[in-house]
Amino acid sequence: MSATDDLNADVCVVGAGYSGLTAAWRLHQAGRAVVVLEARDRIGGRVWTETRPDGSWVDRGAGWLGPGQDRVYALAAEMGVPTYAQYVQGDNVFELHGATHRYRGLIPKGLGWWALLAFGLGFARLDRMSRRVPIDAPWQARDALRLDALSFATWVGRWWNVPSRTARELLSTTVEGLFASSCAEVSLLNVLFHVHAAGGLEFQTRVEGGAENDRISGGMQAVLDRIAAQMDGAVRLGAPVRSIAQDASGVTLSGDALRVRAARAIVAVPPWQSGVIRYAPPLPTDRALLVQRTPAGYAVKVALVYDDAFWRADGLSGESVALGSPVALTIDGCGPTPPPGILHAFLAGPAAQRWARLDAAARRAVVLDAVARRFGAAAATPREYSEHCWADEEWTRGCYMAHYPPGVLTNFGPALRAPFDRIHWAGTETATRSNGFVDGAIRAGERAAEEVLSAL
Repeated sequence: MSATDDLNADVCVVGAGYSGLTAAWRLHQAGRAVVVLEARDRIGGRVWTETRPDGSWVDRGAGWLGPGQDRVYALAAEMGVPTYAQYVQGDNVFELHGATHRYRGLIPKGLGWWALLAFGLGFARLDRMSRRVPIDAPWQARDALRLDALSFATWVGRWWNVPSRTARELLSTTVEGLFASSCAEVSLLNVLFHVHAAGGLEFQTRVEGGAENDRISGGMQAVLDRIAAQMDGAVRLGAPVRSIAQDASGVTLSGDALRVRAARAIVAVPPWQSGVIRYAPPLPTDRALLVQRTPAGYAVKVALVYDDAFWRADGLSGESVALGSPVALTIDGCGPTPPPGILHAFLAGPAAQRWARLDAAARRAVVLDAVARRFGAAAATPREYSEHCWADEEWTRGCYMAHYPPGVLTNFGPALRAPFDRIHWAGTETATRSNGFVDGAIRAGERAAEEVLSAL
C-alpha cells in the first residue's frame, strides 16, 4: 500500500468487530460501496478466536450467546455457521473464602439461610428497579438524577438494601464480574440500565437458559470470517484511523498510509477508542466529554488446555463461582466433542489488576491453585496455559464494555448515539438491547446502517 493510497466509497466503517462488520455487510447487501478500516492485524475487535493445530479453538474474547439474543443467532444462521449447547451437566462449584461446595441449580451451597435470603431480596430488588429504567433513554428514568448520583458500591453497602455482609459481597462480586470494574466506579443507574437491556440479572448470571447457553461452532469469530470473505476485499487491516474531517459533501478518513473519501462514516469502536481520533470540525462538546468519562473495565481471560475434560468424568460442569479469590469464575470451554479439555478462568476488576502486577510465574500459580481447589489435582497441570489481558491491547484497552461512573449518564448520555452530521456511532455500548453483548453489537451495527441508508 503506497503512501498516497486514496480510496472512494459510499460509506467508510471504522472498526471490524461485530458491530462494524455487521453495518458494512448490511450496506454491502444494499448495494453501497463500503470500505472497512481496522487498526489491528485481525478482524473481530473484542472477539478473537485462535484455532489450535488439532482443529479445536480458543475464544480469547466473547464466546457465548443465549436465548433472546436473536440477532446473533440470525446472523450465524445467515452465514451458515451452526451453534451448539454449552456443557452444563454435573455439579457447579461455589467457593466461599477457600471452602468449596458442590451444588446444582441457581442457589449455591455454603451460604447460610440469612445470607441466601438477603441475596435473593437484593437480587430481586435490582431486577424490579431495573424494569423502571427505559433502555432507550435511561437518563429519563424516574429519579434518574438520584440513581445516577449513587455508585453501586454505595447502594449495595447500605444494610437496608442488602442486610447481610456475605450477600453484599456476592452481589458486589456479581456486578464487578459484569462490568470488570470496581462497584465504586459504576453508577446505580448504569447497573439498572444494563440489567434491563440485557434481559434481567438472572439471565446474565446463569448458564443454561442464560447468556452462556450456547456457543458458535469454530469460535465466535467464525461468523465474522464468513462476512469478511464476502466483502470483496473491503476490509483493510493494519489501518488505524487518525483523523476524520467532514464538509458539506462528505467525510475524509485519514490514516498512516491511507485516505478514504466517503459520503458517510460509521465509527464502530468503543467510546474510549473513538476519542483518540481527531475530528474536524471538533466533536460536539457533550460527545467529547462523554468519551472522556466512559472507561473500560479490566478483564483477563485465561485458557487452560488439558488432554481431556476430566472434570466431566468427576461429575462437574466446569462452572465455578468464588468469593475471596481473584479467579472469580470458571466455565467449560470445550468444543462440541472433546478432547481436548478446555477450561476458561476469568479475572475482573480490582482483583484482576492486583493479580496482573505479579510476575508471570506468580500469576500462573494463583490461577492453577484456584482451579485445583475446585476441580482437583489434575487441574494444576494443564498441557497449555495462556492469559489474555484486554487492557494490554493498544486498540482495545479494556473489556468487557464501557461503564458510566456516577453522574455521566444523566449529563452526557443523550450524546451516545446522536449522529455528528455525517458521522454515525455503533458498537455494543450504543445498543439499547443486549447492551454489552455481541448481540448488542450486531443490533447497533444494523441500526447505524439503517441511519446511513436513510440519509444517502
